[in-house]
This record gives sequence, structure tokens and C-alpha cells, in this order.
Amino acid sequence: MITQVIFFLFAAIAVISAVLVILQKNAMHSVMYLAFTVLAVAGVFFSLQAEYLGAIQILVYGGGIVVLYIFVIIIVNLNEVVAERRKLLPKIFIFAVPALLLGEIAAVLFKYKYVPAAGHEQAADLKTLSELLFSTYLVPFELASILLLAVLIGAVIIARRKLLHDPD
Repeated sequence: MITQVIFFLFAAIAVISAVLVILQKNAMHSVMYLAFTVLAVAGVFFSLQAEYLGAIQILVYGGGIVVLYIFVIIIVNLNEVVAERRKLLPKIFIFAVPALLLGEIAAVLFKYKYVPAAGHEQAADLKTLSELLFSTYLVPFELASILLLAVLIGAVIIARRKLLHDPD
């Protein structure tokens, strides 16, 4: 019972913050709500006892992608972007398509009531997956970390070059 309450709490936080990502006019506020969404989805994974997916969600998306978005916003300096006015048709499209998709998903779920067949799959726990990651898949893991480090260094160099050559 408490697990379901926690699941629905994190799910509600994820949905609300995802909607707020779209509705924010300030890009930095939007990224902060994206971080809330990522962490809430990780909470959903943890409540479903998928610890590995929750940890990867926090490390990759919370620690990598959100920080990358923050660097891009800082480098591009979105305060200089001129706001544009949208016409009525794109506004309707932005709200109608997700609403129709949500309605379709709800209709399929309520019509078919899919229940997975009981089976005896062997689930790998976090210890087994971490041992695989740091033994069998060590080289790809380290290559990915070097690539992310190179991207971070490149972003800092580009930002610093802009500051050094800026006539203002």
C-alpha cells in the first residue's frame, strides 16, 4: 500500500514538473523543472524496485544532461533572444496532440487490461549489474566518461573564448 502511494506521488511530481518545463518562459526555470522531472522519474524507478534504472536516471540525466543544458543556456545567453508570438493553430496543436495521445493510451489500457503472464525470470540485482559494468564493460564505460569530459572541457573553452574576445 505504501509503495503505491510513493509511486503515485513520484508519478504526479514527474507529470506536473514535466508540464511546468513546457510552460516556463525562463529557460533556466525550465531546466530546473526538468531536473525535478528526472529525479521524480528516478523515484518512480526506485519505487518499482528497479534500482539500476533509478541510479542511471540520476547519474546520466540528472548529472549529465541537465548540467549540459545549463551550460548551453549560460553559453548561448538566452536573455538576448527575442520572444516570438505564436499563432492560434500551433497553440492548439501543442495542447491537442498530447491530449489525444493521452486519451488513446487510456482507451487502450482500459479496453484490453493487459496482465503479463507469470513467469520466473531471473532479475539481476544492482550488485550483479555493477560487477558487469566494471569488469566486462569497463572499456566502453570509461570511453563514455572520457567523451563526456571532452564535451565539458570544450564547452568551457568555447565560453571562455567568447568572454576573452568580447568587446563589451
